This record gives sequence, structure tokens and C-alpha cells, in this order.
Amino acid sequence: MTPVHDKGGGYVEFEQKLFQRQALKELRPDLFSIKADGSGNYQVSSNFGTQFPKIAGKGDIFVRVDVSPNRVYKFDGNKWIEINKETTQTYLYDQEYIKFLIDKVGSGEYDLENLSDAERAEIEAYLKGNQNT
Repeated sequence: MTPVHDKGGGYVEFEQKLFQRQALKELRPDLFSIKADGSGNYQVSSNFGTQFPKIAGKGDIFVRVDVSPNRVYKFDGNKWIEINKETTQTYLYDQEYIKFLIDKVGSGEYDLENLSDAERAEIEAYLKGNQNT
């Protein structure tokens, strides 16, 4: 059984308490490295922000949103290395990142032309999937 349950909106439940996902991840990274099958194998994570996480595992993906266009980095076990956005879509599975992009485009801070084709497609799919909510 997975000890952390996603509650949406960037929040998770752990031990019957609600936490902001990133805050809990920084305090207890071990909770996010356990697969649902209990194997304990590290599961690569993806996140975004203006500063690299203090704790990261090899292969983790991070999107820097303080530059335009946003840049994608991968942790090689020692340092963060910039990678081409077109070579990975892992970061696009983060619904909070997609919501962040939607907010930035909606406010006029981001131009759709600066987003990758994959980012635009994920935004479109997200918006279509949430039309009736």
C-alpha cells in the first residue's frame, strides 16, 4: 500500500494528515521513492519551480519556470543537467505543472508560441477533459 495519497491541488495525505506535496517531499523524500508494489525501487519524480530541489534522486526531472521558455533538467546523481524538452515528456505527467502553464497563459505571462508542441497538446487535453467540471 502506498503511504502517500494524492489529494489533488498539490496536496497529499500522509498518516491521515494533509500536506503540501513539495513540502512533504522535501521533509520525507523516502516516502516518494517507494513504488505502489512495495518494492522500494526508486521511482523517478518530476517537479517544477524557481529553485532546484534540495533533495533529488538520479533521473529526477525538474522544470525551471523562472526562465522563458521554461527549461527542463535531469539530475544525474551529482548535478542538474539541462535536457532538450523534446527528448522527454515525463514532466508533462505532472498535472500541477499543466495547471501552472494554463494559469500563466491565461494571465498573459506566457505566450503559447513559447511552449513546446507537447506542452500545448497536454494543455488542450487537460482543458478538454475538464470541460464538464
